[in-house]
Amino acid sequence: MTPVATQGSDGSYPAWAQDPHATKPPYSEQSPAAPTAPAAPYKGPAPEDAGHPWRIWADGVSVVVSGGSVSVDTADLDALSSSLTSAAGSLDDARTLIATVVTEVNAAPPPPLPPMSPLEPRGLLNPQGTWDDVGGQCVPAPDPAIRPSLSSQGDGSSTGAYPFGLDLEKDKALHSLDVLSSGPGSLLDVADTLRGIASDVTACSQAHTLAEGGAAPGPDLVGPVDIRAFDSGLIQLALGSSVVGSFPVISALLASSALPTWLPYKLLEGHEGGQAVAEALHLLLEDPATEQWVKEDAVRIALLTLWLTKARTGRESATIEAYLKQVSERLDPWVTQRLPAQVAAGTQTVDTTSLTPMQRVTMYLGMNATSLGAGVYGSQTGITVTPVGGSGSTVLPPATKDPLGLGSPVQAGMTGRGKESKAPQSISETIAHCQEVQSSKGSLEQADDEDGVISIQRVEHADGRVSWVVYVPGTTDWTVGDGEPQDLLTNLEGVGGTPTVMESAVVTAMRQAGIQSGEEVALYGHSQGGITVSNIAADPAIQDRYNITTVLTAGAPTAGADIPDDVHALHVENTGDAVPGLDAAPTPTGPHRQVATVDTHQMSTGGYPHAADVYAQATEGIEDRAPELTDWSTSFSRASGAGEQGTATTEYTFTVQRNTDSSGVYKDGDGYQGEVPSSAPSYELPTPAPQPSGEH
Repeated sequence: MTPVATQGSDGSYPAWAQDPHATKPPYSEQSPAAPTAPAAPYKGPAPEDAGHPWRIWADGVSVVVSGGSVSVDTADLDALSSSLTSAAGSLDDARTLIATVVTEVNAAPPPPLPPMSPLEPRGLLNPQGTWDDVGGQCVPAPDPAIRPSLSSQGDGSSTGAYPFGLDLEKDKALHSLDVLSSGPGSLLDVADTLRGIASDVTACSQAHTLAEGGAAPGPDLVGPVDIRAFDSGLIQLALGSSVVGSFPVISALLASSALPTWLPYKLLEGHEGGQAVAEALHLLLEDPATEQWVKEDAVRIALLTLWLTKARTGRESATIEAYLKQVSERLDPWVTQRLPAQVAAGTQTVDTTSLTPMQRVTMYLGMNATSLGAGVYGSQTGITVTPVGGSGSTVLPPATKDPLGLGSPVQAGMTGRGKESKAPQSISETIAHCQEVQSSKGSLEQADDEDGVISIQRVEHADGRVSWVVYVPGTTDWTVGDGEPQDLLTNLEGVGGTPTVMESAVVTAMRQAGIQSGEEVALYGHSQGGITVSNIAADPAIQDRYNITTVLTAGAPTAGADIPDDVHALHVENTGDAVPGLDAAPTPTGPHRQVATVDTHQMSTGGYPHAADVYAQATEGIEDRAPELTDWSTSFSRASGAGEQGTATTEYTFTVQRNTDSSGVYKDGDGYQGEVPSSAPSYELPTPAPQPSGEH
């Protein structure tokens, strides 16, 4: 696939871009070199060997909240941690003294032999033997049965020390000193416990400090992330130590033109999610901007993906975030050269330089994915939003031509057949309800297998006011541009800031439902749905039109959305789930924007911890465990009606479809639809214009 051509200032495509074989413009001699992989890996620790040991929160699901208006004086926490550490040090000093005493006791000579007596020390009249006072110490007289023959002096007293003499006090002292120094309940045990508590207290202090400073805790709470350490560790973990030494050979093979296409699949055999990632690599390998990175990083990508699917360390999200940040910075100079100076971000036009490296890279991948999808499924022609149980649909232009669908007429009141519903009473119930909406698609009338689905609840309060809750599920398909809008293409566009089908569909459904400008609206989305609702809430055109008061996301990469300060936003992110880290940046926090980091790696999730039901389970009772969420909960309850008496809730469901022109798309008699099975492309390539002399 050729790079995506971008329009010049005169509205025409540059000549070089019309050449299907061109990979760079004529002036690219000064452009940055193609990105390369980092230096060869070193033998670092295994992925499980780093990070903070959560001693207090070892059982159940831990929750760390950053952001919000709750202020904590961390000086007391720091002082407590220092005191605990100091106390542990004092106990260490005591153990050092004990070791010195033990050495001195062991070096002390045994007590002298008691004087020889003509009378037997033991006998019928004296069965307990005789106790003698020797040098002020009471010792038992020796048993004649084991008394050796010792030389005696002229006065009858023995000479030398008796080798089998017993010092009961010495034995007891040594045993007591050993128990006091080590073992259960010992000084060592108490010192380790104090240090563990101090470590947790320090982590809590850091969490509050980071939250009040406007930065998400992320890797700072789970330990430093160094991707180089993962190279050897991952290979050894996944394939055995014998493969570690072959890393340079494998990397060289993958970087060569003889890349075996089956290798990523073989490495990820038995991992369905990993295989989906391997399929996505084909998109990357089709463009020179990403081809070299993928080939040089292929082993690392495959093994990192395999490790991420295990999600058993509680550091997966931070790891993928750190890795993608490195990758985006490597690719950014190359990609930026191929993007126009200004791009569409939602309904706005922004300078490309205002985006982050990851946004630029993802935007570029989205543009290429659109081109690839056009060849496989047909060019995008529009978006159809249909209310379930209704008699009509709204058809919009493609999202790039009418961002968020705001430029297209919509007939208000096209809500379809509503049903009586119940407002969710908690974060957990909200997440679970959205999952039910997604699961219900198969039973909806008018719904096709490829349709996306969203839901809107209208809440009538006892005092007469009306509010709304919008639910947007996550990804259901990993294609790049077919009729199903909740796909990989929408993910790429959403993270990059490019207007998406789902953003247009959600706003169109809100318009059809008749939401008025002053009515409070809460938005919830899982995964891709979280990207969608965050981008909607961040768009100035939406802020002017609607009163978005509350946003909730779960398992979504939302760092790129600049949500207004007056919107109460809560982002639930699982440390074992790599998806929240796919935007290569920590989610920003503030007085009204919070991140609830949950750790489920010790919880039985029944699968990869990204699913909505995992987040629903992890957030059960979170409001009671995290009082910092009180302000957010109050804002959400005003919109959902949770806890109110006399509310009436009606729910409307909408299906969404991406419309494509099927001209040139291959279909066979068995219903297969996809790329034409031949070496020729299934769509017409642009005719190259006459080329000027020089390098192209």
